[in-house]
Amino acid sequence: MTYGQPQYAPKKSKTGLWITLVLVFVLIAGGVAFTGFVTPGFFKTKADTTSRATPEQLGQSFVNGVGEGRVSQLWCPIRSKRSYTFEQMMAVSEGAQLSTPAHQRAAQEYSAAFTLGGQTVGIAMIPAEGGWCVRDAKTGGEPEPLPSLDTKPSPRPDVKTGEEAGNKFVDAINARDIPAALSVLCEKVADTTREGVQQIIHGEARYTVDNADVLTTAKQTILHLTGEVDGVRNPGRIETEDDAEGGPCVTSFSPDSD
Repeated sequence: MTYGQPQYAPKKSKTGLWITLVLVFVLIAGGVAFTGFVTPGFFKTKADTTSRATPEQLGQSFVNGVGEGRVSQLWCPIRSKRSYTFEQMMAVSEGAQLSTPAHQRAAQEYSAAFTLGGQTVGIAMIPAEGGWCVRDAKTGGEPEPLPSLDTKPSPRPDVKTGEEAGNKFVDAINARDIPAALSVLCEKVADTTREGVQQIIHGEARYTVDNADVLTTAKQTILHLTGEVDGVRNPGRIETEDDAEGGPCVTSFSPDSD
């Protein structure tokens, strides 16, 4: 009985399998790397946009926040009115780079500057609850420091007419003297008016009184103003209560309309 030679199946090469596995691994690794560093960027070190224990930290957090649209928690509760214009510019600009680190400008005030959309933007920082906050942002340079951070009204000045009260109010605005400006406001004026006055003073506005209308029957005076903020001129308006208890006082202030 004759038996044939044993048959052996040819051994298949595993080279193709290893090449396939390597290609799959490379594709997966590349995808993870792309999504990790680009979108959503979970391998990236996220920029700090919240620290504000020191002016230096706040300055860097603000610049980082500008780049990511996250600065809302860094503003002071009352900040300059022109800072809202800055936010509009920020929304259409890309990138921000710190150009001048935080440095002291007054007893309790620091400034810093950065570039944004080819422009220089300066910020002013003051102490606040839980750290520091940004009270003003100015395009083209650093904001001028406030003479004082005191927000307690000064004693009511002795004025005889509504026109005199209005002129003292304008002088306080131009001197950027918050206590003096608040002292001329009527006791029952709305909180929004008090805050609006401080918003204007946090900037660098200047006003002149063009003329005054004394309404004897209504016991009221209306002062018509011309104001200038960052080189832009607008009309303004002050209304007073001339028979208020304690003397004439300012009941309303419209900084950019008449």
